[in-house]
Amino acid sequence: MLSDAELVRAAQRGDATSLGFLLERYRASLYSLALQVLGRRPEAQDAVHDAFLIALRKIDQVREPEAVAGWLRVILHNVCVTRLRKDQGELLFDEVPRHVEWKFSEPSAEEEIDRLAMREWVWTALSELSETLRVTAMLRYFGSYASYEEISTILGVPVGTVRSRLNQVKIKLAEALLKTAGLEHDEARRLTESQTRYFSTVFDEYNRGQGYETLAGAVSDDFVRARSDGFSGGLGCFLEELEDDLETGMKLHLTNIIASRDITVIEGDLENPPDNPFHCPPATSQVYFYHDGRICLMREYFAPRPERREQGALRNPS
Repeated sequence: MLSDAELVRAAQRGDATSLGFLLERYRASLYSLALQVLGRRPEAQDAVHDAFLIALRKIDQVREPEAVAGWLRVILHNVCVTRLRKDQGELLFDEVPRHVEWKFSEPSAEEEIDRLAMREWVWTALSELSETLRVTAMLRYFGSYASYEEISTILGVPVGTVRSRLNQVKIKLAEALLKTAGLEHDEARRLTESQTRYFSTVFDEYNRGQGYETLAGAVSDDFVRARSDGFSGGLGCFLEELEDDLETGMKLHLTNIIASRDITVIEGDLENPPDNPFHCPPATSQVYFYHDGRICLMREYFAPRPERREQGALRNPS
């Protein structure tokens, strides 16, 4: 298995596959960090996409390849802080982590792409976008236009349209990088497939009302569960809530799983029983941390609850 430093050096030589594999390797931990800072799934996903694009643009400026994990976390943290401060859906690329040399020139889109070691991959990825998405991406990410308003004026479209297009671009480019990595490397894919099988078994068992022994058997004795509402508890409390949800008839339907060596993120929709529709929020993101092969910590985040019409206090999230 290639080290982080080897992947960075390969990416700096123009190997987009190595960059994709590096991002796949840290995707779960970056997403976990984004959830901790931003608290909600859609914003966290967007922040990770932003971080991927910054890494794509700046990987050739990393001076300490062996410390790339910290470099990626700093990028992601800056993205999240900028989002919180500006309440915007885009990060301006004026905040870069240390170990990156910032150049104050303002190259054209073509000059910026040509400067990238992996320009052939970038050109190919951009060419697969529609013309409207491609020109918007070039103006925003590889040109000298710092605001949505400028791009809106240039393209003759509303600012909201610019935002929407850039959202699509971020997702498509990030997916293209990860797909490229998946074609060549299978470490992350094997981990994800293994964890997908495991958690599918866990929640199939649970949703059928057959218990939670499979999950309980994977956690450590000093296991801690921390919820986004500030509540935390140990293994006993966790098993009590699982039992309560099981008796209530709550179900969790998996929608996404991301895995790395020591972290697995699962996302799912929560189905409440018809006679207790407000038992749990509508969706959850759960981040499982492993130590010596066992789950030692689970952080849980919830989608906002829908408005409840009848009176009465809501149950705490399960």
